[in-house]
Amino acid sequence: MDIGKIGIFLSLAAAIGAHGGNEAEFKTAEARAHYQKALEYENQRIWPAAILELNRARQLEPGNAEVLTELGIAQAERKEWKQALAWLRKAVVLAPGSVRAHYNLALTLDRADPGKGAGTAEYRRALKLDPRHVDSLINLAIDLGDQNPVEAKPLFDRAIRLAPKNANAHLNLALFLKREAEEAASTSEFERAIELDANLLEARRQLAALQMSGQQWGAVIEQCREILKREPDDASTRYTLGQALIRNQQVEEGRKELEQAQALRKRGQQQQEAQELQSQGVRALNTGKLSEATRAFTAALRLDASSSNHMYLGLALAASGDMKAGIGELTMALVMDPNNARAHLNMGSVYLQAGQEHLAKAEFDKALQIDPWFPEAHNNLGLILAKNNQAGQASEHFRLAVDLNPDYVEAVFNLGLSLRAMNRVDDALGAFRHAVALAPENAQAQYALGLTLKDKGDLAGAQAALDRAAALERRGK
Repeated sequence: MDIGKIGIFLSLAAAIGAHGGNEAEFKTAEARAHYQKALEYENQRIWPAAILELNRARQLEPGNAEVLTELGIAQAERKEWKQALAWLRKAVVLAPGSVRAHYNLALTLDRADPGKGAGTAEYRRALKLDPRHVDSLINLAIDLGDQNPVEAKPLFDRAIRLAPKNANAHLNLALFLKREAEEAASTSEFERAIELDANLLEARRQLAALQMSGQQWGAVIEQCREILKREPDDASTRYTLGQALIRNQQVEEGRKELEQAQALRKRGQQQQEAQELQSQGVRALNTGKLSEATRAFTAALRLDASSSNHMYLGLALAASGDMKAGIGELTMALVMDPNNARAHLNMGSVYLQAGQEHLAKAEFDKALQIDPWFPEAHNNLGLILAKNNQAGQASEHFRLAVDLNPDYVEAVFNLGLSLRAMNRVDDALGAFRHAVALAPENAQAQYALGLTLKDKGDLAGAQAALDRAAALERRGK
């Protein structure tokens, strides 16, 4: 499944149902099975599970460009831009003739850095391979819209000739025409886009704006009501509806809509301010500034008494040593949102910090019941199991955490420890090498690598790793 995003102005096209499927080539049936399972998860938009299966397929066939392309798509859906782009760039190197790889690299470049035309060169490469690739035509036209409208217009026209029922093509042509001040043509294209996809709200908003300028109050009211059926908390649309009602002589109803729009805008502003305070608090918490974090989360909670803000305040209070107050805030977060897997994880972490291991385990179990693909919960549950001499079960959870996020250093290191405890020295060595590659300045990882190399009889390698660990320890002091 290819990816896209509707924007306020020109909106990127998404190629639906265009993943490789049965056409993808595999050397092993096991890799194909993981890949097919990943596609099933993608179709359900369960991205962590898809990434897990794709990473397993990649481990079996690291040079499979189709797997890497799909992995890039899945990680882009989670806005993990750096890793997504890394996989997609590798895919186009491995398969320079793949339209999908070039197209999704272009699309991800655009999504990661919107408005810059970053995907232009890759869309051109995709079109050189397949001049009839509609989504590349649309998105290249979008990227060229400002700089080269003369080239952009024929690209939209070609896309619509190839796919006359593509609502996104009509929407983007309409947006382009509106920017070029061709209002009549733009109106016609917005109407066609809505006819093809009644849920294309950007087309309705843009059409309502054109109708408003033309004083077509009845038409504006109709479009606004259609939008509000689908997004009742859209303050801007409610405001436009209120204005149109008043000008259409429906004054009382219009005033009610304006009052509701004002209330929604005030609420939205408070939530935005609360989000900014929450972000400040998270930065302070991550750098050990606990008093500053607590103040920021408390202020955020006053503006927006959300489950998330209760959770973060609870974390800050617990980290400051006030376990009772911290657990109280986390409890409130879970009362408000019992299915918040991250709140269960954090409650478990606080219980673990307080030495209440059985309560911690129960919270990690709940987190995984809600989200079976939560790497941090797998890692933390693995820690409890390892502490209780259940290395086999612990290693399974550490392995899942690593498969879900191969860059999760703590899980990779913990996997190595559990494997070494089971005398699986070769596997442990691989895990510690992975940990050191991810975090070469980590003294613990270097030390564990040294001990495991010693287990293998590589005394020179062991001494080198142990010397690096000692040097890092001295530097840390």
